[in-house]
Amino acid sequence: MPLQRFRPISGRCKLCRGEVEIHLASNENAPEECPKCGQEIEACPTLTAPQMKINVKPSVSNAKSAGFKVFKKLDGGELEQQ
Repeated sequence: MPLQRFRPISGRCKLCRGEVEIHLASNENAPEECPKCGQEIEACPTLTAPQMKINVKPSVSNAKSAGFKVFKKLDGGELEQQ
């Protein structure tokens, strides 16, 4: 059962503090009233983090100029600093 967030349509409430989290099964309808304060509620918009894209292919010289240590893997599994 996913956890869904709801908020009162009229604004903040001291009982539910402006948001209520309710476990709903996929076949259940969203409640129309807050179980704590009895006000009409609506679903909160879901927020997602933006996806980060790397447009520039990383290079050894860029890594070194940014202050990173760059290593090269040798045959025996050892690392050698470049």
